[in-house]
Amino acid sequence: RATAAAGLALGTAALGVAFAPAALAVPEMLPPLQGESTATVGQPYVLSGTDCDASTTKDAAVLVDVYTAAGYEDPNGEPVLSLDGTPENGDWSALLAFTADAATGEYVALAVCEPYAGGDDYLLYPEFSFTLQAAPAPAPAPAPAPTPAPAPAAKPVVTSVLGTQAITPGVTAVKATSAVNDKLAAPGEKVVRVIKGFQPFEVVTVTLHSTPQTVGTFTADANGVLTAEFTVPAGTEVGDHTLVYNGTVTYYQESFEVTGAGDPRLAYTGASIALPLALGTGLVALGGGALLVTRRRASGASQA
Repeated sequence: RATAAAGLALGTAALGVAFAPAALAVPEMLPPLQGESTATVGQPYVLSGTDCDASTTKDAAVLVDVYTAAGYEDPNGEPVLSLDGTPENGDWSALLAFTADAATGEYVALAVCEPYAGGDDYLLYPEFSFTLQAAPAPAPAPAPAPTPAPAPAAKPVVTSVLGTQAITPGVTAVKATSAVNDKLAAPGEKVVRVIKGFQPFEVVTVTLHSTPQTVGTFTADANGVLTAEFTVPAGTEVGDHTLVYNGTVTYYQESFEVTGAGDPRLAYTGASIALPLALGTGLVALGGGALLVTRRRASGASQA
């Protein structure tokens, strides 16, 4: 049996006794009970009535019994809730509470206004029917928000403008013994650049800008020194360019000039030996002349 709480000063009288046949010979009907047509398990439900006035029935009391529909039809049925209390100025209300074990379905409430103790005049309320429904299912807990994936590490951005990309600290160009280690070359010419400050054995892609042209991929040595040996692509526009060294963790760039094939600033291997050859020829001629003079002097001396 479910338990109930009432908003009345409750006593212990039983409605079943009040409804004994001898007591209900000629009952007087009071106005209908008031309540919602539906009650919910676990939630409060209020049933109220009027006109149970103590001025006409001294020390009046209200008794309420609540039955299941099946229990109401059964002559031996027992109420699942029984309440009693004293009305105020003829009006009263009862707070019904259906616990989780209460059966859902149709219910019937019976109420009576009873006179002072020992009296036989009972004022009845018409039976009142309502439906008990199950409590709504709790809303599911919201799913936890997914953990965002970590952002990938940013790779160096290749750029064609010197200085717009941060150069990795400690990376610098070094002078090599090769005469072609320069920053000036014509299309089709060989270039050797030596750069230090890379990670040991770091793989580096070298690109010639302004129009990006990859000129090679190279690997730094155990000391982080990179030797990039490549040929300036044919058709490269004459003018200022940028060499970009884009490693797996290191970035470096430097200015580079592409010039025409006839530029006098270009190293010319033949010119480097022209002066020594000319000097050598002159020395040979001078040596031959001295030998001739010596021989003539020796010949004149013998004749004398």
